[in-house]
Amino acid sequence: MTQESNSTSAGGHGAREIHLCEVCGSRDLSSVLRLGNHPLCDDLVPLGDKRVCREYPIEILFCDTCYTAHHRFQVPKQDLFPSTYHYRARFTADVLSGMSNLVDACEERYGSLEGKTVVDIGGNDGSLLDFFRKKGASTICIEPTGAADDARQKGHQVHQEFFGAKVAEVVAAKNGPADIITFTNVFAHIENLSEVIAALKLMMSPTTVLVIENHYLGAILDSNQFDTFYHEHPRSYSYRSFQFIARSLGVELLEAQFPARYGGNIRVFLGPSVPGQKPIVPEGVETREAQLHEKFEAMQAMADRWMVKRREELLELARVHGKLNAKAFPGRAAILMKLLRLDEETIAAVHEKPGSMKIGHYVPGTRIPIRSDDELFALADKSAPLVNLAWHIPKEIRGYLTQAGYDGPVIDILSAEEFK
Repeated sequence: MTQESNSTSAGGHGAREIHLCEVCGSRDLSSVLRLGNHPLCDDLVPLGDKRVCREYPIEILFCDTCYTAHHRFQVPKQDLFPSTYHYRARFTADVLSGMSNLVDACEERYGSLEGKTVVDIGGNDGSLLDFFRKKGASTICIEPTGAADDARQKGHQVHQEFFGAKVAEVVAAKNGPADIITFTNVFAHIENLSEVIAALKLMMSPTTVLVIENHYLGAILDSNQFDTFYHEHPRSYSYRSFQFIARSLGVELLEAQFPARYGGNIRVFLGPSVPGQKPIVPEGVETREAQLHEKFEAMQAMADRWMVKRREELLELARVHGKLNAKAFPGRAAILMKLLRLDEETIAAVHEKPGSMKIGHYVPGTRIPIRSDDELFALADKSAPLVNLAWHIPKEIRGYLTQAGYDGPVIDILSAEEFK
């Protein structure tokens, strides 16, 4: 499969339209979810700037061979992840906890990490590598955005560019084959999977272990997390997806774990086969995944109900209490804000932790400002309703607000259980 055979212009959207499954090459793709046109989740326009965000369609195709979900229209990586990209892993406690757990899982499975060479692809600000370095590993970060500067300042070896054959050859020539290669919620971000597979082979030896953690398609569908399908995630994976990916790499799928973070992730260990050892995977996964396709229909229906009911509820709250404040702006919230048609007449501001690079910008596609939590906690009335846009980490958000003295009711913008 080549990129040329799988792409055409997307009718002026500036995105690449796919016709083949990028994991297994199958043409058996079904349209299973349509959410309309949306701005990119990190297209943050500075306050006062009149620029209007460009929008791209979100339509999901499902492969009935390898159980992988694809965006039909894939936005170029340079547009998704510019040097000005605003996300930093260190600002989310749940993300850091998951990273620490991943490193512990590597140590538990493979023994001491002292002296091991670890390459983190899409390493952002180096947060995951911080945990590996504490275990004595030699750490290398491949990161195309300005977050690479943060990783560099921490002392990690940094290569600031998109992952591909060129940088893979450079890293391998300088450091030798990697002992461990990691992707944390990044493997879904890569736009051309065949190029990624080829580049990975350049950095791997017969003993290299590849550890990938990503949102899990089964959990997404079970809990109706349709907001996970934002443009940065051109693919969403099942366990079966990784069986095919392992074959493409010429390695074995050794183990699959399912961490609960972020509403449900999948973590896979890929590497050399062990004679007589079968993959370690929880019982019932393959049976569960045989039902994935049919669950998309229920998700579409749930999303349609949610759009009507939640909008009515928020408009009524704003009528009674005045413009509402909101807490946190994870990228996935851009979909929810657009679907609910929320604007500055309903939402006064969205608040982020002090130091967040998102502060001082508008929520994509709106003129709703993103401001510091300092302003939220300085309000005289801390009992007004507050909309939680980071609905997938409700305990973290509520604990943080309570600690800061905010005691008003918190409304999770998407609580999927309500709309089943």
